[in-house]
Amino acid sequence: MGSGKVKILSMNPVRPEPALISEATRALRSGGLVIIPTETVYGVAADPGVKGSVERIYAAKERDRGKPIPLLAFGLEDVERQKAIFPLWARRLAKRYWPGPLTLVLRCGEGTEGFRVPDHAVARAVLKASGGLLRVTSANISGAPAARTAEAALEALGGSVTLALDSGPAGLGVESTVVDATGETPVILRQGALSRETVLARPLVLFVCTGNTCRSPMAAVLARHWLGKKSEWEVASAGVSAIPGQRASEGAIDVMAEKNMDLADHRSQPLVQARIDAADLVVVMTEAHKRAVIHRFPGAAGRVVMLNDFNARHQGEDVPDPFGMKADVYRTIRDEIEAAMPELVMRLRGL
Repeated sequence: MGSGKVKILSMNPVRPEPALISEATRALRSGGLVIIPTETVYGVAADPGVKGSVERIYAAKERDRGKPIPLLAFGLEDVERQKAIFPLWARRLAKRYWPGPLTLVLRCGEGTEGFRVPDHAVARAVLKASGGLLRVTSANISGAPAARTAEAALEALGGSVTLALDSGPAGLGVESTVVDATGETPVILRQGALSRETVLARPLVLFVCTGNTCRSPMAAVLARHWLGKKSEWEVASAGVSAIPGQRASEGAIDVMAEKNMDLADHRSQPLVQARIDAADLVVVMTEAHKRAVIHRFPGAAGRVVMLNDFNARHQGEDVPDPFGMKADVYRTIRDEIEAAMPELVMRLRGL
């Protein structure tokens, strides 16, 4: 199909123009279909509250009526308002990968719905202006390759849409990963931008200090103890200025041995992007560590907390570095770290 007289609006991909977003919203509320960019591929959107609009998507895409059209949401709260039921593991995935290229199929009432929260400024602006939810699926004929550009989307669906928002090529160019979240464990229905290994990986809490030889390894071994051997959580540690392969300090080894916890085999690891990307929660020892982590890895900002946020006695305080100090200083720091574990473990079990 050709694009005909479809109106094309060139959008700023970072700061969408409000007047153009309003125009898109008006088109949707009038029952029209609108091509919108997302970080995965271009999609075709309809307002689910307008009679007949979703049917127009099926007709435009030549899509089997038995295949549901997912809902794109502005945020997790918009999904929750649909009475979606999240297993604990699915809520953790949603908090970790939304906004992002993950679609969760969740129980809603007597049926199921597929939900995604996109990570694209234009899509999010349209969703927000439209009340938080739209029916959106890839802007292509069913079975054909997904559209990475507005031009490709128009080539496929142009005769059926009212408006197209063009913000340049989709960043990922691959559709979202779809996960059946209606059971006790995840089932991958379609592997897309998120790998199977990423989705199925154990949740990770990452403790961070400076050299990864004192505070963070002590915190990691204490966390493993408090979580218990059957915990689903993986625990790791790293240092913002760590030299790879260093042993834990003798003081840390000694005071943890007093609690029958072994640090003799610990080897320091520098903080790297892959570890940050995998971590569901990054627990730092000081405010300076927090600033350093967020400066180097701004995408992790919402997942970085200070250890003493979980310690009522030292709420918000830095955990001092005992490196080079006497054994009683190490014991004090060990006990301060352990005092945060009950609340931290409760936080992890709630993620």
